[in-house]
Amino acid sequence: MLGLIAAIGAAAALLATYWDDSWHTDKGRDEFAIPPHLLLYGGVLLASLAVAAWGVRSWRSAGWGMDGLRAVLSRPALLLAGLGGGATLASGPIDAAWHEAYGRDAVLWSPPHLAAVAGTLALSVGLLAGLRQTTGRGAGAARILAAAGVLGALQVPVLEYDSDVPQFSTFWFLPVVALGMCVAAALLDDLLPRRSHLLAAGAVYTALRAVAVGFLALLGFSLTAVPPVLPLLLVVAALHARPLALRLLVAGALAPLVWWPFLELQSAVTTVVPVAQLPGAVVLGGLAGLLVAVVHGDLRLSGPRAPLAARAMAVVAVVIVVLAGSPPTAWAHDPGQGQEVREGELRVQREGGSARVAMLLPGRCDGLVAESTVARRAGRTLRGDLSLRDTSGGCRLTGTVRGLGSGRWFVYAEARDGEGRPLEAWLPASDDERAAEKRPLYLAATAEGGAGRTIAGTVLLSVVTLLLVASLRLAKRSAAVT
Repeated sequence: MLGLIAAIGAAAALLATYWDDSWHTDKGRDEFAIPPHLLLYGGVLLASLAVAAWGVRSWRSAGWGMDGLRAVLSRPALLLAGLGGGATLASGPIDAAWHEAYGRDAVLWSPPHLAAVAGTLALSVGLLAGLRQTTGRGAGAARILAAAGVLGALQVPVLEYDSDVPQFSTFWFLPVVALGMCVAAALLDDLLPRRSHLLAAGAVYTALRAVAVGFLALLGFSLTAVPPVLPLLLVVAALHARPLALRLLVAGALAPLVWWPFLELQSAVTTVVPVAQLPGAVVLGGLAGLLVAVVHGDLRLSGPRAPLAARAMAVVAVVIVVLAGSPPTAWAHDPGQGQEVREGELRVQREGGSARVAMLLPGRCDGLVAESTVARRAGRTLRGDLSLRDTSGGCRLTGTVRGLGSGRWFVYAEARDGEGRPLEAWLPASDDERAAEKRPLYLAATAEGGAGRTIAGTVLLSVVTLLLVASLRLAKRSAAVT
C-alpha cells in the first residue's frame, strides 16, 4: 500500500509539471506558492513520506537500533528512492536561489531543473525496484504507476518542445526524445517482470498525459501534446527475444520516425520538426541507443573487465563539462519578471511573419524611452522598431517585429526608465493569433555568469549524473536477483 501511495504522489507531480509549464507560458514567473507548484511538491512530498514510512517499517523489521539502521541503509532500492525524493524536494529552493543569484536560465535544461528530473527518476526507479518482488495489496498497480513515472521523468526534458515553447533548436527535440526512451527501455527491461507490464506502463503514462491535456483545457491554459510512447514500446516488446543492445539501437533510431507524424497531427499545440532534420535525428537516436547500451553494460568499450561505473562516468563527464562550461542563453519562455513598475493593456497581433505590439499605460510617458519590439523562440531573438507617444488615454507604445516563423513566439515591448534601467512586458502569440491582456511593465532580470555559476552548475550536474548512473546500476542489480 505504501508503494501505491508513493506512486500516486508521483503521478500527481507529473500532472503538476505540465500545469506548471503552461502557467509559466501564459502568466510568466510568479510566487513560489502557486497552485501547480503546490501540487508538484505536494505530490513529491507524499511520495517521499511513503518512502520514509517504508524505511521506518524496514527499520522496525530489522530490530531497530544502529544495526537495524545500517541494515536499512544497505538496501539500495530504499536508499535510492529516499535520495531521489530528497533531491527533488531540495531542487525547489535551489532553483529559487539560482534565479536570485544568476537571473534568467534555460528553463528545463538548467542545472536545478535537471536535478529535479533526475531526482524524480531516482525516486521512481527506487520504488519500482523495491516493488519488483512485492505481492502485497496494490503492488501490481503500484508497479505500473511507478514504471509510468520512469517514462514520465525521462520525457520531462522535452516538455517545452511538447508544449510549443522550445528553448533551443528544434534539431534537438527528437534526439532527446530517443535518448529518454532508450534509458526508459533499459530500466524497465530490468525492473518489470513481464512484457505486458511494459505495455501497461506505456498505456498508463499515455492516459496520464491525456488527462493532463484535459485538465489544462478545463482550466483554460495552453495545451501540450500526447506523445506516441505506446507505439514505440510495442516495437520494443515485439523484439523481446533479441539482445537488449539491439533493441536499444532500434528504439533510438525508430523514435524520431514514430514521433514525427504524431507531432504533425498535433501541430496546433506542439513543436513541429522540419522533415529535413529527420535523418539527423534518426542517426543521433541510434547513437543514443548505443550510448545507453554502453552505460547499461550491454556493450563493452574497454574489454570484459571494465567496470560499469568507470565506463559510465567517462561518458557522462564529457556531458558535464559541455553543459556546465558555457550554457547557452535561452530567454524565450521564462522571462524572469522583476519588480513591476507600471501595468497596462498589452496587445500582440500575429500576421504571417510579423508581430505588431501595442501597449497602453495609464499616465504620461515621462521618463520612458522606447527601445525595441522583440520576438523570441527556440534560442532565436528578432528585433524590430518600437515607439511611444502620449495620448489622451495614456502612454502608448507601438512597434513591429518581422521574420517570425511558425509556432508560438514570445513577443516583448522593451523600454528604459529615467535611470536607464531595462523594462519589458510580454505576451505569447501563436500563428495568426490576436492576444490582449493586462500585463506589467517590469524591471527586466539580467542573466549573470562567471565562475560561481559554472561551479554551481557542475556540482548540480554531477548530482544528476550520479542519480542517473545509480538508477541504471540498481536496475541492473535488481534484474540479477531472482
